[in-house]
Amino acid sequence: MPSPTRQFGQLRLIGRMSLWFAAAALVGLVGVLLLARPASGDYVELVRNMSLSRQQLPVLMLVGGLLLGIGTALTTWLIALYSSFRIAGPLHRFCLDLEQGIRDGEVPRIRLRAEDDAQEDARRLEETIRRLYRHYDEIAGALESASLQVRRGAPGEGGDALERVHRLVDEVRL
Repeated sequence: MPSPTRQFGQLRLIGRMSLWFAAAALVGLVGVLLLARPASGDYVELVRNMSLSRQQLPVLMLVGGLLLGIGTALTTWLIALYSSFRIAGPLHRFCLDLEQGIRDGEVPRIRLRAEDDAQEDARRLEETIRRLYRHYDEIAGALESASLQVRRGAPGEGGDALERVHRLVDEVRL
């Protein structure tokens, strides 16, 4: 199971990056407000200031927009990356180990990375598979017993054994 310190460190990194991009957005907003502030002075000074602001504003908005877009994309990518390692990775490992166990006909050992959160789920899955195999063995034993009793010709005992087989099969039917 991953250490809380490591998990917290990953979240802190994403949070820190988000704060940096938020600060950059605030700096861009202050820049826009400074460019758009009313100028003091006569009419010529006011027109000149507005003209300069109008020339600089698209560049400032483009840089600010690109910075915010890159920051959002990077933060989203990091969240998706950390989430996929924590969810998709263990699920993929479950599938590979289960397929191998089915091919081998035995309870697979589900191998996860030590830092994966799904350790308890892996243990439960292994126990469930063990119980299912035991149940299959019990069904096979009951079926063998029933067929042996039917072959012997014991009329009453064969029906009881078949009833037990049906009950065992019904327990695992979904």
